[in-house]
Amino acid sequence: MKVVVVGAGPAGAATALLLARGGVETTLLEREICFERTFRGEGLMPSGADALLQMGLGHLLESIPSRRVESWNIWMDGEEVFVIPEPTEELGARAMRVVSQPALLRALVEQAARYPSFRFEPGARARALLRDGPRVAGVSVEQRGETRELPADLVIACDGRGSAVRHMAGLPLRLLPEQYDVLWCKLPTPAALEGRCAIFIMVAAGKNPAICYPSWEGRLQYGLVVRKGAAVQPDGGEWVEELVQSAPTWLAEHVRAHRAVIEGPRRFSVLVGRAPTWTAPGLLLLGDAAHPMSPVRAQGVNLALRDAIVAANHLVLALRRGDRALVDAAARAVQAEREPEIVRSQALQRVEAAGEVEARNATWRYRLARSLAPKMAGYRWAQKTWLRRQRGLRHGVTEVRRDPAAGW
Repeated sequence: MKVVVVGAGPAGAATALLLARGGVETTLLEREICFERTFRGEGLMPSGADALLQMGLGHLLESIPSRRVESWNIWMDGEEVFVIPEPTEELGARAMRVVSQPALLRALVEQAARYPSFRFEPGARARALLRDGPRVAGVSVEQRGETRELPADLVIACDGRGSAVRHMAGLPLRLLPEQYDVLWCKLPTPAALEGRCAIFIMVAAGKNPAICYPSWEGRLQYGLVVRKGAAVQPDGGEWVEELVQSAPTWLAEHVRAHRAVIEGPRRFSVLVGRAPTWTAPGLLLLGDAAHPMSPVRAQGVNLALRDAIVAANHLVLALRRGDRALVDAAARAVQAEREPEIVRSQALQRVEAAGEVEARNATWRYRLARSLAPKMAGYRWAQKTWLRRQRGLRHGVTEVRRDPAAGW
């Protein structure tokens, strides 16, 4: 049987690799001609690193450009009030890191290309779904100005939160009330952070929250959380002042001094929700196409890699047996297994995001946290409590394991 995977992000590239490894004839389509052309998330949580280890790709964790995260540094009203060290030694290969997602995607595709059943087609855009009665039977693809048909026994849509395939199939997306965007930019890393990788979470009463960290290539990745649709004037001084309104003085001065070389901003329009149904006959949604995530704690890439493992566990043998009814049942089983973690992860993300809203609105809860955080900062139990509260977003909510009998 033939599979077409639409979208070579983490979900698509990993799923195509695992299916091809299992001997399934798999074509991976990507509308861009290179992986660098769009902003991609960089945070690989222990859950994402574990997924790569489950796939037998642990060597990629050291071969692709990356930096291990040392700590989470919480700044409130310009003062560092809480530092939570990352347990890197304890986690070992599963330690949290920021990675070059383009390099990761290239590595996944290169691994897949080792199998004769795999084909990669960059610059190929899915324009329509082919039909055999009520069943999806492939995709119509536009590539280099020409249109052709790719028949398939299963189409797997991994084409992101605005999934064109999901729309073509008429599968609805139930949105959750996330009313903010993130403006991302890059600039030189300040001397105080050279050679380090600490994640700064910065909030201030009545101001927009921000986050920054030295990225995998040594530049400072900086994100400002703004209300949905808020106007931005990148060419004016107001933009830079808005960028640093929650930052400590020394960091704000660094950003102002480098305003001429700031790359960006790029607006990440936060869209969070779940498709009530991830499947139709001959079709399966995975990754952000099925469940777009907010950027809180970098869940998108990590959940996508976990989706790929579960999809391969259920699909490979069904596809090799050549029974379409069995394939459709396997696709439904993927949603049944993955959906509980998605629901819980999105709920945890909303809890974390609520704290930033408290700061922006300068509520009594924020003022209480502001007074208590410095008093608890030096206690190891307080640091462990913070990590424990984050556990679901760091390690996953449910167990995801490769099934040794799954055929891949």
